[in-house]
Amino acid sequence: MQRFIYTSALTVLLTSTILSTFAQAAPSQASGIIHSAAYPNRVKVTSSTYHVGIQVAGSPLSEIRLVVPENKPGKFRIGQIAIANGAGQPISANPSFNGKEVTIAFAQPVIAGTTIEIDLNGVRTSDLLGRTWLFPIYGRSVGSSQAIPLGTARIQTYQ
Repeated sequence: MQRFIYTSALTVLLTSTILSTFAQAAPSQASGIIHSAAYPNRVKVTSSTYHVGIQVAGSPLSEIRLVVPENKPGKFRIGQIAIANGAGQPISANPSFNGKEVTIAFAQPVIAGTTIEIDLNGVRTSDLLGRTWLFPIYGRSVGSSQAIPLGTARIQTYQ
């Protein structure tokens, strides 16, 4: 009988230790898009603002790239690019637009837990059709040369 009690106790102890180890394993967290929209979202407006919010998680980000959709008709122009944190305070960065993608190089790496708010101001397209714009977004971690997909920003415009 004593052997049965010791065996049962050892089994319960091993099972609870293994289960608690699996329960403590944190799920992997990665940076990603939390929202995106156009203000105003009418195509007949002469210029609008495309807004994208990104939550930084895991390793700090040193750069973000927004790729302009390839199926765009005609011209796609952006006036000014503004970058801020979730509280609305500007983040020091060097944004650029080469006609195919927006690249934002941060002066200091953006740490985990920070929300990045990106405003593409003065966006103009040469078509007057309402459409869904899909912008693939990539990030670059500190010390890495490889781009990490953060997701696709979906921006809907209407006639």
